[in-house]
This record gives sequence, structure tokens and C-alpha cells, in this order.
Amino acid sequence: MSAHQHKRLAQNHRWQTEVLPCLIRPYMSMLRRTDNLRNEAGMLDKACTCLNNPRLLEISIVRFTKLQKLVLSVCACRTAAVQLVEQGLFPCAPVHPTLAVDIHVLDFVTRLFLRIAPNNTAWADSINEFLSSQGYQLQGQDPLRRRFGNALQWYNSLQDLTANFVDQVLSIARNYEEGGSEVSDAEVKTVEIAKGKEARESSEDDDSDVDSGSDQPAKKQLRIDSDQEMNHLSRPSEYLRGRCPLCFGGPSQSAQDFNAIVCIDACFTQKHNKRSHKDPPRQHPRTVFLPESDVKRWEEIVASLRPPKTVPKTAAGGEAREDGYELSLKVPNSVLDACEASFTAADGSREKASTQFFDSTALMAMLCRHDRVLWLVNMTSPGERQHYALALIDQLFKNLPSGFTVGLLYDISCSIHRSCVKWGFLNAYLSRLTFAISVFHAYGHGWACQCVYHPRKCDGFGLSDGEGCERFWHSISKLIAYLHICGHHTRLYTLDSQVQYADRLSLLGIGNWLARKWRNTQTRRLEADTQVISSAKQDRYLREQWKSQLSSQTRPFLVRQTKNAGRSAVEEAIRLRKVRDTLRDRVSALEDVLSDINSEDYQVAEVEGKLPDLRGKLAQVQAKLIRQEQLLGVVGQQQYRHLATSPFMALRMNAHALKVRLRNRLTSRKFERDRIERSFRRQQYNDRKVRTQTEDAVKRRDPGIQALARQYNILCHKMEELVRLKRAPRNAIAPQPIPLKELFDLDVDDVIWQDVGLDASGDIENPPAWLTDEDVKSGIKGILLRDRCDEELRRLKHECIALYHWLSEEWQVVNACIEAATNLGRCSDIVSV
Repeated sequence: MSAHQHKRLAQNHRWQTEVLPCLIRPYMSMLRRTDNLRNEAGMLDKACTCLNNPRLLEISIVRFTKLQKLVLSVCACRTAAVQLVEQGLFPCAPVHPTLAVDIHVLDFVTRLFLRIAPNNTAWADSINEFLSSQGYQLQGQDPLRRRFGNALQWYNSLQDLTANFVDQVLSIARNYEEGGSEVSDAEVKTVEIAKGKEARESSEDDDSDVDSGSDQPAKKQLRIDSDQEMNHLSRPSEYLRGRCPLCFGGPSQSAQDFNAIVCIDACFTQKHNKRSHKDPPRQHPRTVFLPESDVKRWEEIVASLRPPKTVPKTAAGGEAREDGYELSLKVPNSVLDACEASFTAADGSREKASTQFFDSTALMAMLCRHDRVLWLVNMTSPGERQHYALALIDQLFKNLPSGFTVGLLYDISCSIHRSCVKWGFLNAYLSRLTFAISVFHAYGHGWACQCVYHPRKCDGFGLSDGEGCERFWHSISKLIAYLHICGHHTRLYTLDSQVQYADRLSLLGIGNWLARKWRNTQTRRLEADTQVISSAKQDRYLREQWKSQLSSQTRPFLVRQTKNAGRSAVEEAIRLRKVRDTLRDRVSALEDVLSDINSEDYQVAEVEGKLPDLRGKLAQVQAKLIRQEQLLGVVGQQQYRHLATSPFMALRMNAHALKVRLRNRLTSRKFERDRIERSFRRQQYNDRKVRTQTEDAVKRRDPGIQALARQYNILCHKMEELVRLKRAPRNAIAPQPIPLKELFDLDVDDVIWQDVGLDASGDIENPPAWLTDEDVKSGIKGILLRDRCDEELRRLKHECIALYHWLSEEWQVVNACIEAATNLGRCSDIVSV
């Protein structure tokens, strides 16, 4: 370690253990005297009590409009930091500062840097040039940047420590209000730290040792106590109640709905360069980051319970593997396999960020449905591993009472639910946890998966969309470049500060949020009600039809695979038959040229060169067709003859192939579009270039996708005409054309997901109403939406009650705290913050 690094670590330790704890009470008193910086602080005349020889310090003072000089007399009982804070200034160094900054300036810069990417260099250069233009000069080549940065950094720490101290005082008052036990020694020590001067009056040496050692044990003791309380909580922990009062601050939700709804997502644009400088340890007192030890523990649990992935062997003879359900899951394994294959997030081994260049590759967040961050995880793996999400879920339930139910929205909820059931992850919580996929990322999942995991199809989720994480990533996108290069601990501290800032904005606008959601839900419920009434079907009948549809469309493919195997053989025979007919026509055309006496010599020469090859290919295809026809059984022969002669069946085969291709292309386009929408402010040229190329590629492919959809619609109309003319098989259903206006939407109820009329499932004597009756289809959509709206309205009512309860409790706690502080003669200090 270099001398500079050693000095920086020592200074960092002194700030955190000696100086800042002493500044909490003077800072609160100064805020009280100045009416929260509204008035000038002035200078307090306090006599020296230590009787030591004072030392004179000449300090430069940076204000908004001028530069001043200040001479301070400092000693053991009247330190420079305390005197400066009492005057509304903050020092650049813990003991012997040469520069101090007006707290008005620091407060303004703090608020500015919450709205833009922090840039101390630009701000310091601007202030320096501004003051220089007025004739003020600071000595040195770079006189302001480093010292101003130090003052800003530790002033922000003082602000956060003060807010945390007030929280601890309120927590003690809350325990008394709840009729809790006596205040623990750890809590007393934590509060006593803020007394600052009194704690050090007896002996400077002894007290410095006590301060450096008592701060950490106090926090540790509080954490041990909280962990012990997790086993018998009667309501969500104080931490969660503070994170979101609407989700966790009120009485329990009704039994028919979840107690809370949360969402999880990862963001791989929030990286940190491995080559960035190593800054000294520094943690936000209100941090929302999970401890690395908890994440590491879950990584070890996953590694011990789940064996490494192996490539599945193909069954003998190329037969498909038997399909089925994974224990209690409701979606077949084949569908879940397809979901995992389509989502990059489901593949933890796929590299999204290089660990060669980044030591922190991403962030993973858990937010409540009100877009308030509950916890963050700093990711260090190149891919989106499941143990990060499992650690977040485990931490959530540790802070919840038994019986508290949670709805979880995640891009790959089907995959993580499968892992939990298969490998026993989160066994203690699975009965209280319901998984669903985020609304705007449902397009990557198969229809059977959407039927079970889409929040608009799943009971209890109301109108929650699960995209709160995306909105949070967008709100901090301005920090991407800054967080790449700043120190590791500075990065985490900055993110914690952004979360606290977002919390304040969210809490101020929570009433407007509730009113807006209420109006929107009422509007959507009227639309759903109209849809149900227009169907002219009873609610009970529509629910029965939905259950029948759900049961049919989530059935394992065990029986279908046998049919598909036979149908594949039949389709292969038909394909070979078409190839044979085409080759036969080409050979016949060439033979006509040879037999024509008017043919030119060069034409005859060309035909004689091509004809032997075509005859050889025709013989090969003919022999292959005969073998394929011989392999077909009795049923296959019947299907073959039927398909070979039925124009409807030929159209249906072509339409099914077109729709599968169209669906795959639309899904791929959506993934590419999602990449563009997720690519926030990029600073690097290569990133901008990739984004531009992706946008151009998407635009180039759009006309081809639209042409494919038009071809499919033409086939649908032809099939509809054949059904009308009764030239289709009995009970056959024509598929529904795809509206071109909603082609790129990929909504959960769009036609693109439905294969009705494209397979033999509808060719039965009495097809179900959900398959053939358009009124029933519309009614099912309407009644599901109405159920979700009713759930949303119930939840909004509960959240209004929760907000009222939380505000009432906080009001009582604050009044009790003020009364207690008044009795102790400390009211002015507590009320100031």
C-alpha cells in the first residue's frame, strides 16, 4: 500500500469514527437555529474548557458569491469541524482543514447531483472561474476540486448519519408506543454517539478508543436482535414498513388477495470497471444492498442442491422424450424448456458482461408495486444466475410474519418456479409465494406458459405489470457512465442516495398515484363489463369455459407427440410427393424440347446436359417416396390419401407453417426492440453503433414480417371459403386472420398466440365453445379483465387504509418523541430534523 493510500484510509477512518459522530448534534442545532438554512448561522461564542494551548487556523471559505478568509482558534474541546458546522460551514479535512464550503453551496450541489450525474470537476472548475472573474484567487494549480470533493462527500455522510440518528430515536419511541420492552444497551449506545462533545469531555484518548470501538458493536447488536425477531414477527419488519408504507404499513390484506406484490429484474448496463481506483470502505447508513455474505451463501446453496447442467441425450430412433409436469407445476416441461431457450435471462451461463473488464457486472433489484426499492444486489457473475433472485426472495420473507403472502413478478418466473419445485429452493416459503411473468416480457413465453403465469390470467395480481424495475433502471440511467469509473464503495453509496431520493419523491406523490390508479381501474372495469355483457353469457358459464380452455391448452404433449410423429411422416410423404411431381414436370418439359423438331441446336445441347441429372434426382425421390409410403401405417395411409386430395388440409399445413415462422420472427423482433429500448444513455461509440445497426435491422425486417402476415391472412380467407362451400373436413374450423394494425403488439390476447383451426384439435364432433364461439372468447377476456380490476380496486382501498394507519402511527411516534425530547431538554435538536 502506498503512502497516499495509507493516508487516505486513515483519514477515512477518522472521519467515520471520530469526526462525523461529533457533528450530528451541532449540525442539528445549526439547522434549528437557521430554520433549515433559511437564515444565517452566525458565530457562537463558547469558551474553551480544556485549558490547552489553542492553535490558530487560517481557512478559506467558499460561498456562492464570494471567497472569504476565516481564522479559527481550535483546541481539544473546540475542534475546527464543530466550530465550522456551527457557523454553517463544512471542512475539507477532519482535523486541520485549509478550506471550508458554505453548507448552502453543498446542499445545493447535493440536490443537483441527485438529478444529474455527479461531476465534482465541472462544478469546482465553474466555481473557481466564477470567483476568479470577480477577483478572488485560490492558491495552487488545482485549488478547489479535491478539497471541494472531500467536503461534499463527508457532508453527504453527515446528512445521512443525522437522518439515520433521527430514525433510531423514532424507533425507540415507536417501541414504547407499541408497549415493547425496555430500550437495549445497543440502542442507548447508538443514540449516545450523537452527543458528541459530552462523550469525549472526560478523556480524549479514552473516548476516542470507545468511539472507534463502540459504533460497530452497537450496529452489530441491533442487527442480531432484528434477526432474532424475524422468527416471531406479528407484522412486517420496521425496515419494510419504512421502505413502503402502502405495502407493509397497514393491517393485513384480505385472504383472497396477496398481502404484497413485488417484482425482480436485473440491469446489465449498470457495470463497474475493474480498473477503477480502489476507494476506502464507506457504507450508507440506510443501505438497501444485500450483504455479500448472504448472496454468497445462496450461491453455495444452489451449487450444492442443483447438479451441473448436462446436454440431454436424444431418445433412441429420434423419438421425442415423454412430456409431463414437474411435480406441482401446471405447465408442461416442453413449454418450460421452450421458455428457457427463448430468454437469455433464463440461461445463467450466457455471458452478458465480461468479468475480464468489470468487477461488478450488473444490478438486480426487488421493488414493490409502487416502484419503491426494497433491496438491491450487486452482481459479479457474467450471467443472470438464479441465486441472486433467491437471495432477494429469502431476505423478503425473513422480514415478513408467517402467513404473509406475496405475488412475485419476474421476466422468467416460470423458470425460477421450476427450479424451486425441482431442487427444493425456498421450500419454507413456496406455499406463500405465487409466481407470475412481467407483462411487457410475456411475448417470450409460450401460450401455455402465459395462460398460467401471465398476471392478467393469474388470480390475485390485479393490474400490476411488474415493470417497476424497468422504470427504476431508467431513472438511474443518467449515472451509467459515472458509476462505471467511480470507486466501488462510492458507486454503492451513490446508488443508495438515489434510492433515498426516489423514496422521497414517491412518498410525496403517493396520493396522486392512488387517485390515478383508481380512475384508470374504474375505466377499464367499465370496458370489461361492457365486453362481458356483449357476450350475452352468464359469468359462471364463462368461468367454466376458461377452466376448460386452461386445462386443454396446458395439457402435456404426450398424446400429441405420437400424433405429431405420425403426422410428420405423413407430411414428409406429401412433401416428397410434391417434389416428385415438380421434378416430373421439369423432366417432361425438357423431353418436350428434345422431341420438338423446331428446337435449336443449343437448346438440345442444354437439355441433354440437364436431363440425366434431373432423371437421377427423380428416381431418387420416387424411391424415397415409396419407402416413406410403406412406413405409414393404416391410419397414416388414410391421412395421407386424405391430405393428398384435400385442398383445405394443404392450406392448413401451409398456414400453420407460416404462422409458426411469423410468430418466431415477431418474437425475435420484440427481443431486438427490447434491446433498443433498454439501451439507455450510451457514451461509448461501439454501443451507439450497435444500437443504430439494431434499429436499422429491425426496420429492414418489418416489411418482410408484414408480407408474411398478409400471406397467412390470404390462406385464412381461402380456408374460410372452403369451409363455407363445405369442401373442408367435417367440423373443421378456419383460423382467424391476424389484424395488421396489432401485428407488432404481441399482447397476451392477440390472435398470433392462438393456433385454433391450424391443427386437428378442432376436428371433433362437438368442439368446445371457447374454441368456436367468438362471443365466448370475448366474454372470457372480459371476465378475466373484470376480475383483475376488482382485485385492483380492493387493493387500492386497502392501500388507502394502510396509508392512513401508517401516517397515524408516525404522527403518534413523532409527538411522543418530541415530548420525550422536551422532557430531556433536547427538543430543539430533534425537531430540527
